[in-house]
Amino acid sequence: MTRDMTSLEAELGKDSLRRLERDAALRRMRLDEQHALTEAHDQATWYVAAVHPGHEQQVETVLKDIGAEALVPMRKGKQRRRRGRMLPVRDEVLMTGYVLVRFVSTARALRGLLRLDHVIAILGGWETPYPVSDGKVAQIMRKAVNGDFDYERRCDVEVAAGDRVMIGDGIFEGQVGTVVTANSKGKGDVVVEVDLFGRLTPMVVPLAVIGKM
Repeated sequence: MTRDMTSLEAELGKDSLRRLERDAALRRMRLDEQHALTEAHDQATWYVAAVHPGHEQQVETVLKDIGAEALVPMRKGKQRRRRGRMLPVRDEVLMTGYVLVRFVSTARALRGLLRLDHVIAILGGWETPYPVSDGKVAQIMRKAVNGDFDYERRCDVEVAAGDRVMIGDGIFEGQVGTVVTANSKGKGDVVVEVDLFGRLTPMVVPLAVIGKM
């Protein structure tokens, strides 16, 4: 009986050791994959990670903590009142559900990115991720700082559900889509359904960058 118990304990000990070794190997592999996101920055390109909405800044922080380049463009949000008083305008994410990440597109780097919490996919897919030029990223950040995408920015555009429109600025500039939510206020956002890489994708777009077709 004692020998059987000793054998069982020894076997359980071996199983635990195997699990620990396997877990350690997985951690090393994931660290190696994450490190790939920080390599050869002189050859890196900006790509777009699709993330769970509301977690854009969290993903940006995690990426920066591991040494990767990441950006979440911000803008001024909606003006709100409380008991007749204007509240301070809050900063909010410009591109809901997306984070810009700069890295060299390799299998290791893509695995490292896609293993991060709240990262859903890479825009364009694993084999042909959608690149964004340094100039376009710089332009988006400059316009965001200047208030070109702010919620309260006035414009002369009015759209109704079903209208065909073109996105005139940002990373999706030139994309044609169909309006899902009407907007006749001359400011704010509009939801547009766009065919992105063969898949209909609804996205929130500032009304100020929409052009009717």
